[in-house]
Amino acid sequence: MTPHRKLGTVFIAATLLSTALVLVAGPASAAAPVEVMPADALAAFNQFKGEPAPQVRILPVTHPDFSSALEITTTSAPTSSGLDGEYEIALGAEIGGAVKKGDAAVASFWARSVTPVAGSDSGQATFIFERDGGSYTKSANAPLKLGAQWQRFMFPFRMAEDYAPGDAHFQFWLGYGPQVLQVAGVSVLDYGQGDPAGFPAVTYAGRESTAAWRTAAAARIDQFRKGDLTVDVVDAAGHPVPGADVKVAMQDHDFDFGTAASAPWLVSDSPDGAKYRDVVAKDFNSVALGNDLKWNYWEDQATRTNNTLPALEWLKEQGHTVHGHNLVWGSWGLMPPDVRTLAGDPAALRARIDGHVTDEVSALKGIADEWDVVNEPYSEHNVTDILGSAEIGRWFELARQADPDALLYLNEYDLIEDNGWNLRKQKYIHDLLADLLAQGAPVDVLGIQGHFSGLQLTPPADLPALFDQYSSLGLPLEITEFDVATDDEQLQADYTRDFLTMAFSQPSITGVSSFGFWEPNIWNPLVAFYRPDWTPKPNLLALRDLVFKQWWTNATGKTATDGRYAVRGFQGHYLVTVTVNGVAKQVEVDMPTNAGASVKVVADGIGTTVRTDLGSTIVAGGFEHGTNGWTPLAPGAAAVTDAIGGTGAVRTSATPTSGSGLRQPVLGLTGGSNYTLAGWGRSNGPDNQCFIGVRGGPAPGTTSFQHTLNYRDESAYTQQVLAFTAPPGTGWAEVFLWQNPVPGGRTCTFDEVSLTPTVGTPPAPVAPPFVTPKLPGNTNTLANGAVEAGTTSGFYCLGGCGALSVVNSPVHSGTGALKVTGRSANWVGPAQGVTVGLNGRYDASAWVRLATPGTATAEIRLKVWTSTGQVTIPFGSAAVSDTGWTQIRGNNIPVSFTGSFSRAEWWIDTTAGTPDLLVDDLAFNVHASPPAGVDLLGNGDVETAGPGWYCFSPCTSSAVTAPVHTGQQALRATNRTYEWAGPAQGVQLTNGARYKTTAWIRLADGAPATTALIKAKLYFTDGTTTSVPLASGPVSAAGWTQVSANDIPLSWTKTLSRAEWWISTTSGADDLYVDDAALQPAGADRTTFAPVVPRDVCVVDNHNGTHTAYLGYNNPNAFGLPVPIGARNTFATTPADRGQPVAFLPFQRPRRVGVPFADTSSVTWQLGGQNASATATTTPCV
Repeated sequence: MTPHRKLGTVFIAATLLSTALVLVAGPASAAAPVEVMPADALAAFNQFKGEPAPQVRILPVTHPDFSSALEITTTSAPTSSGLDGEYEIALGAEIGGAVKKGDAAVASFWARSVTPVAGSDSGQATFIFERDGGSYTKSANAPLKLGAQWQRFMFPFRMAEDYAPGDAHFQFWLGYGPQVLQVAGVSVLDYGQGDPAGFPAVTYAGRESTAAWRTAAAARIDQFRKGDLTVDVVDAAGHPVPGADVKVAMQDHDFDFGTAASAPWLVSDSPDGAKYRDVVAKDFNSVALGNDLKWNYWEDQATRTNNTLPALEWLKEQGHTVHGHNLVWGSWGLMPPDVRTLAGDPAALRARIDGHVTDEVSALKGIADEWDVVNEPYSEHNVTDILGSAEIGRWFELARQADPDALLYLNEYDLIEDNGWNLRKQKYIHDLLADLLAQGAPVDVLGIQGHFSGLQLTPPADLPALFDQYSSLGLPLEITEFDVATDDEQLQADYTRDFLTMAFSQPSITGVSSFGFWEPNIWNPLVAFYRPDWTPKPNLLALRDLVFKQWWTNATGKTATDGRYAVRGFQGHYLVTVTVNGVAKQVEVDMPTNAGASVKVVADGIGTTVRTDLGSTIVAGGFEHGTNGWTPLAPGAAAVTDAIGGTGAVRTSATPTSGSGLRQPVLGLTGGSNYTLAGWGRSNGPDNQCFIGVRGGPAPGTTSFQHTLNYRDESAYTQQVLAFTAPPGTGWAEVFLWQNPVPGGRTCTFDEVSLTPTVGTPPAPVAPPFVTPKLPGNTNTLANGAVEAGTTSGFYCLGGCGALSVVNSPVHSGTGALKVTGRSANWVGPAQGVTVGLNGRYDASAWVRLATPGTATAEIRLKVWTSTGQVTIPFGSAAVSDTGWTQIRGNNIPVSFTGSFSRAEWWIDTTAGTPDLLVDDLAFNVHASPPAGVDLLGNGDVETAGPGWYCFSPCTSSAVTAPVHTGQQALRATNRTYEWAGPAQGVQLTNGARYKTTAWIRLADGAPATTALIKAKLYFTDGTTTSVPLASGPVSAAGWTQVSANDIPLSWTKTLSRAEWWISTTSGADDLYVDDAALQPAGADRTTFAPVVPRDVCVVDNHNGTHTAYLGYNNPNAFGLPVPIGARNTFATTPADRGQPVAFLPFQRPRRVGVPFADTSSVTWQLGGQNASATATTTPCV
């Protein structure tokens, strides 16, 4: 971390323009800096660009600091009206000395305007220091506004790269129209590495605490951002209540204080992911996904499903405003590759863009509240060069048609940055907006990005005029991507404070958002609010001080003799608590404008609290937006409208050989805490196997617990609940909806799934189901891992590749494989970015072959970057050739590292050589391991070809594919010599414990019916044995029969050496089949509970044409019970606020739900199959 620079004496070189750069001199230099420019710097300006190029001459001038100047004349305007027009005409000079990356440097020069740009009172140029060719990497760039008088410009900066003499140049962009300007005293001084003495620091005009602009800003804040909140308290007869205690507590701002965030981090189940979500939830009220809604990302189906949609659902659950960024970013490199191929076909190009705008906005209707319809049209204009700028208006129209309720933005940068000197761009955007509005385009807001450079921090006093030139068009403004790029953290914090203050004081501005907040996940780590270890930087402290202290209203007091309490507060959402005679009533109040707000509270002696929803850790458990927020565990799960609550549910459709289901990471589960899993489910036929479950453990891939709600033959929606305590040390968890492979076209339907902290006394734990979920491996986290998208979407080349492409032959499976050519080194290969958790266990797989004749050793590797360094983890290797496909795989591989996780890459390379590669069917996922204690039998469902089973001799056991009960295999016991012989497993038993057991059994064709026995045989250290009957039941060859028992006690007095579980018969030794066997801890199959019903209705007259109905309820259970919204729980007519919690609290709550209604109307609560109604004549509350 660069130390904060000590500030010394302020000096301003030539203060002829009030907005000139302000510098602070450091202590005297111990060593003189080295000049980088040639000895005759003016003569070195011999790099000309433009048609026609600028004309130059050196002429004598009279000035105390120099005697000659370079006069530059441009005679024409650029052909492009966009950013590229600015550098279409340029003049440069090569450097004469060598510099190193990170060197501290100061560029300085004098300049003035002789003939201003037409239509302006100033000259315009941009100073650039950059690589001369190739990447044109820029170390410094700064717009210039030149007056008629000489002004000195000084720009401290850091060298971005090493440069030899002639590798970089000092350049002026001049594409602003005909003008004449003069330059003198050109210099670039190299101070060397580190923080050398004498190197100046930057400040800005108006930073001082006594700056005049602060007083005016404070007055505007009071005028435009505050309102008068009044609370009138009356008794049940409508008389004022003096002396009532009133507490006013602000809950949120009306003004947006937002950020950009990353969808992968929002859904990450790592510790950093949990912290990331916590910061988003607490520090901000508006969020844009920085990359995940951009066109390329949106059309990557895997990324959309696994990251984007779950993240959006989580943001909506938090109540955040969701800002969509962005729909059209009009340069070829910022759109899907196929768009560029349509450049010669305007109609096809238009149709492709129109389809995208309509598709994305329609898909996120009701989720995205705002959209950047067009992003950066000044610099990114490949599309509008072909279709014309009027096309922008059509995109706004299409977005409005797709979602009439969303606010539509045009988003642009460099409108207020750089001292406000980007005059050409400012005029371009102003004129573009004026034209769009004149056309009737539905532009709602101008998004002003606000990426400030430490080189040119616009003085706060100059900002209002810059805002006003756009608000004068009648548009609200929002600062969408605010940050301050400087390594001087105190300067960064001070400007953050001052910019926010000035922006908050402007009535035209509706919000300020940053473009990220955490160093490991932000476009420029310098601008972050948090360091990698989550330590807050000074700029965050400055933001918090304003947003949550200085601009936050909490107040307490008593009502006056007229029953009124008033407070002046900031616009936002409030919780008001009124207490009279020890009885408290709470109401929520919105104050969105400076017109203020008022609320009347009837002190009727009935204590009420504002609904506090128990936040479910499951996102979108009601399926109101389809399966958004969930990822597939196996095919066949789809959204349906057959719901118990709301309008959406989800249905799984398993086959005889394949299960069906969805999963979702559980975010924020705390080890040692008790939770309630609840949901509604139903089956379309008997003997089904449907599960709502939760599982987790200390790290991804290490499962230590699993709990399920189980459905078999419930034809109507049935609610189930269970409580469990997450084990200490729980580091990851997920919830799943699952249907085992079953025959007969069975389906399972699920709705209103929630996982909440348990309220009250937790019910007794339930036992695992006889048949447990046959869950597959976890979801592949690689996008387009099967290479079936028809593109290389999701993949990039780690290192230098010639190309990545999709080929149709040869392939391992499907229709596509990935071809990698032109590898520059053996470690180079196809890669994807992934997220991993500390100490997690992971599986990886890929099929590889060479694209050219030969052999090599290919390998899968994972590189993890952290706050303390990086580590590379091998996942497997194999010899490969061009003659066939070879699988490389690694299972249950531990991933460990030190420090905070930053990012990771998964890739394939070779141990030697650089042959071209073909890869297909790539996968990387959290390892799936069964939790301990769910089943004491190993492979009880016989789905892994028989491991765990042997025969209680004499007989033979083997796996068969027919007949089976469920799944793809069953166990057959043959060559049974005696009736007591049969399939067995060794088990571990606990003395004094109680167990349950089951097995599905049938006899071989033609065998006579008999009775099957399940027993435990105990072997003791003294050589004795005993057999304990566990379960028995009749079986035959006609079909499968379940033999089971529950609550079986097992105890012994001797010392146990080992135990066996085995199946036999009472007669006969015919072959028998076994499937879906289990030995488990005993317990109830499900939690028993009574339904919640309404009770005790009474009303209170509000003396304003309305009454409040207080509808109580009775929850006879000792624990909170989730109740859905829908057919089992509705209000008629529907009030604005149902006043209900997500979980009804235990026992009787006589006046829990308060619902206002008009005196001439009524309200009816339908709950749990019972009704409770109220009218104005219902019994008054006493």
